[in-house]
Amino acid sequence: MNNMNNINNINNLRLNSGNIINNNIYKIGIIALGSYLENHGSVLPIDTDIKIASYIGLNVSIITGARFLGCVLPSTEYSYVKHGIHNSPNEVVQYIYYLIEQSKKIAIEKFLIINCHGGNKLIEELINKSKYKNDIIIRNITFTHASTEELSVGSVIGITNNNLLNKHTSENYPEIAMIGLKEARQNNRYIDEEAKIVEQKGIKIDEQLGKEILNKQINNCVNDIKQIISELNKK
Repeated sequence: MNNMNNINNINNLRLNSGNIINNNIYKIGIIALGSYLENHGSVLPIDTDIKIASYIGLNVSIITGARFLGCVLPSTEYSYVKHGIHNSPNEVVQYIYYLIEQSKKIAIEKFLIINCHGGNKLIEELINKSKYKNDIIIRNITFTHASTEELSVGSVIGITNNNLLNKHTSENYPEIAMIGLKEARQNNRYIDEEAKIVEQKGIKIDEQLGKEILNKQINNCVNDIKQIISELNKK
């Protein structure tokens, strides 16, 4: 197809080729959403969230045949959580709309957004009021910040420095489980509850746990894709 913007010519492509669920899979796009600029203690990098989201998204794309469209660059956060550099919810949503508009030019109709950053939940209200609300499923996959689950997943996908685990404490890095972020704990009881659990139980890296989490979340996203396929098949 010489002009990728001409969706009328998509049927000239070999839509049956490769490992795919069925032809309608090419109407589905996967977008990774996370955070690029956020402290995660000593073991995890600042772009942990987007790397986990991308890992899950690319694996779901490979399993189902849905098209992986890449990552959203901006991310947002609650005003009382101060451990990184973030954007407004509007900036995040506008970037997503740009991806959607460009993707529709290559015949994509439905979108699965895999979000691995808790602050990005702020965009859901905006999306639910938009003209794209029926085209998008958001799968939120979030962990207690820089704690056992996130470290374990990070270790499995290869983004951790396990040699620094002995330095990975809330005394050194207050963002771990947000234990040292007083404003966040005061304003959000869920954050406070998670912080208390980590204070009591501590932090470890458990690769078996990490594998189980990844397998579960990849399967959940594959099921999301199958749900969208089922709806498309009815048309």
